[in-house]
Amino acid sequence: MGAIDKACHAYGYRRTARNATMFGPPGHAYIYLIYGIYSCLNFVTNPEGEPDAVLLSGLVPVYGTDAMAQLRYGKPYEDLTACQRKNCLNGPGKCCKALSLDRSLDGMDLTGDELFICTSPADVGLWEEAEPPRRIRAAKRVGIDYAEEARDFLWRFIQEDTPC
Repeated sequence: MGAIDKACHAYGYRRTARNATMFGPPGHAYIYLIYGIYSCLNFVTNPEGEPDAVLLSGLVPVYGTDAMAQLRYGKPYEDLTACQRKNCLNGPGKCCKALSLDRSLDGMDLTGDELFICTSPADVGLWEEAEPPRRIRAAKRVGIDYAEEARDFLWRFIQEDTPC
């Protein structure tokens, strides 16, 4: 829905060097900088030519928690304070920092071996069984007050049992 979303970099089919990946084929990473500092990971979702992407705005750490904690705070997960644990992955820039993602990965195929999405942790041999699906609720997005009516779109999806 990027073409009609006033919060989208490609609103009105505006194509730039920054957002060109969104106009490409689905299943690719669109990674851009906000405030010139923080990387944000998006998944391109619609057919080539239709600028649509979904922002990854938060994660719940399950596997690789020590590596993520090192990248975010410079110490192992067990040494994080309760506040650091709660806030480790609760924002798009925080997720990218904890996963060591930056603009150099923009356009990467998400079905490859380096950066990918799996439907179950068992798919990649992380553990035997995945947790059961959780209830998801829709909410308004945050940080886009400038986007007029688009700020009210219920396009933020949150697991009901997360604190975000």
